[in-house]
Amino acid sequence: MSCGTKTLKVSSFVLDFLCCVLAALTIAACSYALITFSHSAAIRVPCILGIVLGSLLFLSTIFGCIAALRENIRMTWIYAVVMLALIFGQITVIFAQPINYELLANETIYDAWQGQLYNQSRMPYYEIKYHCCGQTGPSNYPDSGLRVPQSCYFNQNATVATDLYTVGCDQKLAAAFIKGTRWERISDWSVVGVETLTVIIAGLLAIALQNVERRRRY
Repeated sequence: MSCGTKTLKVSSFVLDFLCCVLAALTIAACSYALITFSHSAAIRVPCILGIVLGSLLFLSTIFGCIAALRENIRMTWIYAVVMLALIFGQITVIFAQPINYELLANETIYDAWQGQLYNQSRMPYYEIKYHCCGQTGPSNYPDSGLRVPQSCYFNQNATVATDLYTVGCDQKLAAAFIKGTRWERISDWSVVGVETLTVIIAGLLAIALQNVERRRRY
């Protein structure tokens, strides 16, 4: 085996392992989101699709590692084709089923507000962290027969009327979630980029192995 073929074999194995790690992280992140936001319909479909694609990627990379170690031409080509199909599937999910963070925020705050109405004190966490008040604004409290809590004031100081937060927590949380979408896009396209490089290396390895096999016949 030539030095170039060995380099491709090692590179393919390393990329396969990296894809395997990324697949495991994707499965873990989507599972955590489903558990944390179990009440939300906004993330259910995207996360389930993420788990399915992550699982397929995990199994495929194991197959790719075996193909590279065995230097099996047919297995390597099958692996490259499967990975290419997964790339198209992931790109489709990225564009067709993105997480609706505004809906997720509304669902989260609605659930917290319903808990607040039943004396479960869920709203102060969001009000203090995001500098907001009520579900859609401070008027939600008197409209529901409740007193505006100290968590609706800057530094929880209810003695200064001008320190009252006037923006609802649904708007604040939605804005915070939308800021986080940048990192989600970076992670999604990073995975696609690594997979694309893996397909290229797998294809080059398969061609190199074919050339080695052809030379052995002469």
